Amino acid sequence: MSAGIEVRGLSKSFGSVRAVDDLTFTVAQGTVTGFLGPNGAGKTTTLRMALGLIRPDDGETTIGGVAYRDIAAPASVVGAALDASGFHPGRTGRAHLQIYARVNGFAHQRVDAVLEVVGLTAAGRRRIGGYSLGMRQRLALAVAMLGDPQVLVLDEPANGLDPEGIVWLRQLLRRLAGEGRTVLVSSHVLTEMQQLVDHVVIIGGGRLLYQGPVAELANRHAAVVEVRTRHGDQLRAALTDQYDVSVTAADNGVLLVDGVDAAAVGRVAFSAGVELEWLAQRDSDLEELFFKLTADARVGA
Repeated sequence: MSAGIEVRGLSKSFGSVRAVDDLTFTVAQGTVTGFLGPNGAGKTTTLRMALGLIRPDDGETTIGGVAYRDIAAPASVVGAALDASGFHPGRTGRAHLQIYARVNGFAHQRVDAVLEVVGLTAAGRRRIGGYSLGMRQRLALAVAMLGDPQVLVLDEPANGLDPEGIVWLRQLLRRLAGEGRTVLVSSHVLTEMQQLVDHVVIIGGGRLLYQGPVAELANRHAAVVEVRTRHGDQLRAALTDQYDVSVTAADNGVLLVDGVDAAAVGRVAFSAGVELEWLAQRDSDLEELFFKLTADARVGA
C-alpha cells in the first residue's frame, strides 16, 4: 500500500475552544515532513486524531488511503512516538520492547535490531527509571520502529537530545525516508527542522498556514535588505513610491527593507541619487518565516 498521509477537513473542538479547524494537508511518501506551529496550534491534537486516539468532529485522516482504525495490523504500518514518559521505571528498556513485540506478534530479533538502531544496545538491560530524557526519546523511537513500519509519526522526537543526538536523529530519519518511508515530525525546534525536513506543514490556531517545500517557502517571502545611508528619508520615499515595501529603522542608522531584494534597493537608490554606505541582503531562515506566518495566529489565539 502507498504510505502517504492524507488529512482532509479535520476539525476538533474542546468545549468552546476550536483546537483544529478544517485542516487539510498531505504528507508524501519518501519524505521527512515537519509539522510546525506555536504552542496551542493544534499539532498534538491533529496527530492523536490521525492515530485514532481522539475522535474528530469532522473530517478524516487516511494512511495509504485507509483510516488508522481500519488497518489490519497498524503497528506494522504506522510507528508512533507521541511522548517519552509512558514507561514503567522498574522495567528495563529491553524488557519493555520484548513485551511490545510479544503483544504485537513481532519477531523477537527485532528487539535487538531496534536497540542497535537507536543506540541503546548497551543500555538495554538498564532500568528505564535511570534513563535520561534523551535515552527515553530513543526508546520511544525504538518502540515506533519495532514493527518495521512504512510510516513514522513523531511528536517532538528531538526533545532532550544533546547536539550529537540531534545529528544522529537527522541522519536516521533521512535514511528512513531514503528507503521510501514516510516521516511526519512535529517540533518547535525550528532551526533543527530547517536541516532535517524536506517539506513543512505550518499551522496556527488549528488552521493551515503553509504546506510545501522549505525552499519554496523561502522563495515566497522576500529577504530583508539592510541598507545604511545619510539620506534615509529620501531613500524611504523613493522605495515606497515604486514598491509595496516596509522600511523600518534599526540601530546605527540602518534601514531594514522588507518586500524587495538588494538589487532592487540598489537600483532605486541609484535612480534617486542616494549615496549608500552599506547594502546587504539577509536571507530569511525557517525560523524567521515561521514567526512571520504565525504572527496573526498568535495574536488571535
